[in-house]
Amino acid sequence: MVKDIIRNMRKDFRVEFREKSALQIAFSFAFIATLSVGLVMGGASTGARERSIILWLIMFFSAMSGLAHAFVREEEKGTALLLRLTSSPSAVFTAKLLFNLAFFLALQFLITLLFVFFVEGDVASPFPFALTILSGGTALASASTILSAMAARAGVRGALFPVMSLPITLPVLFAATGATAEAMERPGLAPGGDIIFLLAFSGAIIAVSYLVFEYIWIDE
Repeated sequence: MVKDIIRNMRKDFRVEFREKSALQIAFSFAFIATLSVGLVMGGASTGARERSIILWLIMFFSAMSGLAHAFVREEEKGTALLLRLTSSPSAVFTAKLLFNLAFFLALQFLITLLFVFFVEGDVASPFPFALTILSGGTALASASTILSAMAARAGVRGALFPVMSLPITLPVLFAATGATAEAMERPGLAPGGDIIFLLAFSGAIIAVSYLVFEYIWIDE
């Protein structure tokens, strides 16, 4: 199983860096959205809550534009059947999950740097802020992975994926914006309940995904 996971991850990274379509779309959207927000705000004074909401909206739509293709690409290119024959469902899902986590955490790093620079988002508590970004990103990537599998099997494309994902990821956005706002305005803040919720959400969604993925992925 470990060999299957490594082989599938290598294939995903190789295809992604060869085609660069989803990579370019996601990173371009993140850059343009963050830059546009910074220019529109024009140095205006805003509260930590408002800055936090803007930051996570950019991250949410960046995730939707970059993570939806994990399984959709397999169906569109006709490689899904070969993947079902050569790898176990658990290996396929684990490889896609790790790929999405790596992809989105790199995207988050770019978004956060641009946001702090252009929007002048002062961070009073850097460690809780970074922990919130990581735990919130993990939750979004975990949910997006299983949702992209469902979208691929149902034939959902484009703008319908964010609409389908929003009800599932809404609790993540609420918790992440609250924890991020507190980290921005309260110095010496310790990691709190919102971060624990985000980590618990990630664990729960991953556990449920492993239980249901085989029924989603395999044709009966």
